[in-house]
Amino acid sequence: MSLTIKRVAILGAGPGGLAEAALLSKHGYDVHLFNGSSNRIEAISEVGGVTIEGDFGEEFVRIGKITTDIEEALFDRQLVFSFTPANGQRQMAELAAPFLKKGGVFLYASGSAGSLEAYPIFSRQGIDVIDDVLLGETLTLPQSARVTGPTKVLIKFPWQTRMAAFPAKNNDRLYEVMEGVLDFRYSPNVLDTGINNENFIIHPGPILLNYAAAERADGKLSLMSEGMTEGVLRCVDQIDSEKMALQEALGLQPISIDSLYTELGSSPAIYREPGENFGIKDRIWKRYITEDVPYGTVLFSSLGKLLDVSTPVSDAINILLSVVEKTDFYAEGRTVEKLGLAGLSVDEIGYFLQHGVYQS
Repeated sequence: MSLTIKRVAILGAGPGGLAEAALLSKHGYDVHLFNGSSNRIEAISEVGGVTIEGDFGEEFVRIGKITTDIEEALFDRQLVFSFTPANGQRQMAELAAPFLKKGGVFLYASGSAGSLEAYPIFSRQGIDVIDDVLLGETLTLPQSARVTGPTKVLIKFPWQTRMAAFPAKNNDRLYEVMEGVLDFRYSPNVLDTGINNENFIIHPGPILLNYAAAERADGKLSLMSEGMTEGVLRCVDQIDSEKMALQEALGLQPISIDSLYTELGSSPAIYREPGENFGIKDRIWKRYITEDVPYGTVLFSSLGKLLDVSTPVSDAINILLSVVEKTDFYAEGRTVEKLGLAGLSVDEIGYFLQHGVYQS
């Protein structure tokens, strides 16, 4: 594929999407920013952009187009970069599919294996993810960010994140296209990016163990600074061990959460040492449960059942947080059934991830 990315659509105006829209605009890309609701982007539309602060300096950055119209957002875009949380990925794929430009790229940031759910949606729309549109995802956001005002975003910790295509035989094509657009590193397939999302390790268990304190504080509790005691970190390490056992069963290279943070260009000190990473009083966000349980620990449990790998701590987290949140996270979560992997052997999973078709 010979394509030089110049025109980008950013889907989702949360902290990650705003940060990426601003940074790409700052570096000369023609950026359209889309959000499904107007309230999040109303103030940004009025001023025409956002003010960034943090590791990339402080300045106002103008964004080319800011809209709630998906057709307008995707008009003549070469790269469609979705920053919606995992629970909105299916909807975003359905919204975008009719307007994707042939020969372009659709990429999830913090994919969480969402590419495998987007694939049948695109297929029903007549989009071939081998020849028509490159489909892929990153392991995490390109950088960490917090919204600090209606038109301000604090950007810190730029990562070098793993990235993979679905099917993985398109990896080299995706890497060629994204060179210079994103700071990335190799990943063998979208299950590697999917189950290595660091939030699945450092959020669900610690949230459960700090639930009463967070409830009393109405969420105004810094999980990284106040919630990571020695006992809580032992829970983190056990969940991490379950994830690495799944990687080994899948034929992937196991990597610990500490090593992953180092690989990203950060440090395990973020969660192993006290202190406010952003220099502001951070808080517990609802998505630490509503995203990282159904799309994280539920995925671990579901894969564990398929692969005959024991995941007792992930199972317990799913059950207990479903009770206290009055939500069946397993029913609404990302399971092997929803990813098209149910009933497959390890070899059959590998073939599907590599080729995008089931082994005959």
